[in-house]
Amino acid sequence: ACQPQTETSQVKSYFDLKGFIESQLRELEKRKPTVDKKMSLDGESESKQTNEINWAKELDLFTQADINKQAYQSSYETTQPTPKTNLYTLKKGENQPVQSLKVTFDDKTQMPSIIEVSLKEENKLYDSEKQLRLTCGMRPEGVWLIKTYEISGFQHLSLTDKKSFSIVGTIY
Repeated sequence: ACQPQTETSQVKSYFDLKGFIESQLRELEKRKPTVDKKMSLDGESESKQTNEINWAKELDLFTQADINKQAYQSSYETTQPTPKTNLYTLKKGENQPVQSLKVTFDDKTQMPSIIEVSLKEENKLYDSEKQLRLTCGMRPEGVWLIKTYEISGFQHLSLTDKKSFSIVGTIY
């Protein structure tokens, strides 16, 4: 007899960055921690301390950098440079924005302690590169949480100058 196909959840071939970030978003929204945020655009810098942050928007690039998308299933090569590090590198000939994803795990908790992502996009209108970095650790209250996040890179529209930017957030 024919069985109707049931929708199964997609198997995660690579580290579940999206799932990890979503769990962090829930904690950050609940805790509303103070953040020391430094932003720079083409050499112009600004700093502020706030706990009024839209975390989903703030960490959106990390969520977008998830490589467990159907279209990416065989796009990445997985290596382990160290026993506690997984490195996912875009295979030659593949054309995806995420060039690499590197996850270093904590010895004790096996949770991600450092996540680094390299993004690159090029087309006729613009090219851009972004480096993303998260550091995580155990909070005094026993919760594994993001400690710092960094986003840096440039965007170059074909008819304008290259714009460099960086954001560094330290969570207290």
